[in-house]
Amino acid sequence: MQQFKTLMLREWMQHRQTWIRMGIWIPIIFWAAMYAFLLKFGMPDFQDTQIKATSMLANLGLYYQTGFITFLAFIGILLMIPSLPYRDLDDKSVAFWRSLPVTDSSAIIVPVLMNAIVLPLIAIMTALALNLLLSAPLWISDLSLKLGLDLLLVYIGGSLQAVFTLLWFLPVVLLLAVGNSMVRRWGIAIVLIGTPILENMLSRLFNGHPYANFLHIYFSGFGGIQDNVSFLTYFSERTDLALQFASLLRYVVNWPFCFVLLSSALCLYALILRRKNGQTA
Repeated sequence: MQQFKTLMLREWMQHRQTWIRMGIWIPIIFWAAMYAFLLKFGMPDFQDTQIKATSMLANLGLYYQTGFITFLAFIGILLMIPSLPYRDLDDKSVAFWRSLPVTDSSAIIVPVLMNAIVLPLIAIMTALALNLLLSAPLWISDLSLKLGLDLLLVYIGGSLQAVFTLLWFLPVVLLLAVGNSMVRRWGIAIVLIGTPILENMLSRLFNGHPYANFLHIYFSGFGGIQDNVSFLTYFSERTDLALQFASLLRYVVNWPFCFVLLSSALCLYALILRRKNGQTA
């Protein structure tokens, strides 16, 4: 356990500033620009007369800003995790880490856990909290006990949605990492080209059985948990939060999500075996 904590601390010390700064400065810059615009030009006139302009602007910041941070998190994960098998070799620290009593499983699991789940989640949760806080001038006049509880639920629900979205995304980057570990540099291209070919072959072999179209099933879940769970549209739609929690639950209590977790575990096992056999750093 101490070894696990030490490796987590290594990842935290190396990468925390990038993730935390992203979660802090992007919302601050956005809201500073937003309020500067409002001071100069006044409140814009939206076509929808049923929703106050302040609520529309609060929703704009909450939904699009948090979504933008999530998109950047995906980009960061795509840049970091597929290169994991050769990271210590590329930065010339492999001899140092090989000299330590670090297990192969810890050396793989910890960087994946930190860089694909924990640090991106911290960035998203920080941005979500800041977006709620910095949008306060737009909704503070309507503040009540119910609104305060609703915003707390929005934060909890949005954070849970981020966790499960990152878990849905995990098998993609781990599969790319496995491909890279087997055929360096070309492995990622082989995975990207070979996966749709494999789906097509399985679909022909099993006469179009629904489960043969695994890419469609996967992206339906991955896209659905982002598009069909709407905690972050609370200000403009006065979303039924209980309904959103139920909707979120439907995307994680099902066979496709179990398959996502199983696929991630198998990819992790493959990466551990590659390192254990000395085939990666």
